[in-house]
Amino acid sequence: MVVKVNQKFRLLVIIINYKKPKLVCDGLESLAEEIDFDTDSVVIVDNDSQDDSVAIMDAFIKTNHWGQWVDIIASKVNGGFSAGNNLGMEFVEAEYYLLLNGDAFVRAGAIDNLFKAAVSDASLGIIGPRLEWLEGNQQTSVFHNLTPVNSFLSAAKTGVLTRFAGFLGIYEVAISLRQHSVTQPEWLSFACVMLKGEMVKDIGLMDEGYFMYREDNDYCRRATASGWGLKFEPDARVVHLNKGDSNQSYLKRLPHYYFESRSRYFLKYYGRAGLLAANLFWSIGRSVSLCREFVQRRPKAFHPAMLLDIWIGFWNQVRKL
Repeated sequence: MVVKVNQKFRLLVIIINYKKPKLVCDGLESLAEEIDFDTDSVVIVDNDSQDDSVAIMDAFIKTNHWGQWVDIIASKVNGGFSAGNNLGMEFVEAEYYLLLNGDAFVRAGAIDNLFKAAVSDASLGIIGPRLEWLEGNQQTSVFHNLTPVNSFLSAAKTGVLTRFAGFLGIYEVAISLRQHSVTQPEWLSFACVMLKGEMVKDIGLMDEGYFMYREDNDYCRRATASGWGLKFEPDARVVHLNKGDSNQSYLKRLPHYYFESRSRYFLKYYGRAGLLAANLFWSIGRSVSLCREFVQRRPKAFHPAMLLDIWIGFWNQVRKL
C-alpha cells in the first residue's frame, strides 16, 4: 500500500469491498455528483476478496476517467470491517472521513447535509445519515447502548416487558423509527457515518479485535467517553441495500464472529461478570419467547442454535484473556 503523504483532503470516503464489486461501482456513481474533486477523495479497500473484484473496479474507474479521485487498496488479508476502514483512514489525512458500506450509495445532497450538521457544532465527532431502503422506506440506524440487562429484552421479544422496562429507564437497543429524530442516540449504524478527523486523532482508530459487528457501538462509546458528540441527520439520505448478515433473519444461523464480537464488547465494557450476566439475561429472555412460541403458536424468533452459539462465543473470548 502506498500512502498519500503530504496530502490532506476535506473528505475521504472509505468503501470496503468483499466480493461485491458491482455494488461498489454503483456507490462510486452516486458519489461522482456529490463530492468536490479538488478537496475530496475516495479509497476502496478490497478485503482480500480473492476474486476479480479489484480488476472489475479498476476497469470501471479507468473507463469513467475517475483515477484522479478514486484509489484502490488491495489488502492481502481480510481483517474485517474495522481493519479495512483503518487501512483507509491511514491512507490519507482528511478533515472528515465518510465510511460507506459497499452495498450503500448516497442520495443527492447527502454529503452536503452531513457537512452542514458537522460544522454546526464543533463538538460533534460522529454524524449519521438517514439510512433507507431503495424504495425510500427508512431503516433503523440509531440505538441505545447494548447492555447486559437489555439483552433480556432482545431475547424475550415481549411488548409488555419492554414497556415496563422503559419506565425503569431500561430500553431496547434499537430506537424506534418514530423516535429517531427526537431521542439522542448512544450509537449510530456504521453502514454510513461521517467521522471528524480531529476526533479520530484523539481517540484512535477502530478496534480491530472486532471482525464484524459491535465495532460501531464500541467506537461511539469511545467517542462519547472522550467528550465528542453524536448526531443523527435525517436530511442526509443514504440507501443501504443491506446485503450482509445483519439483514438475515435470526432463523438463519449467524456467523461465529457475530457472537465473538458480542462477547468482546461485553468483556470490554462490563468485564467477565457483565458478559456472564448478559448471557444469563439473554438465556432467560429466550425462555420467555420460547414459552410464547409454544403457547401462542408463534413462529420461531431465533435459530435453534443461537443459545448455544452465544455461549460458544463467551468461551472463545474468555479463553483469549
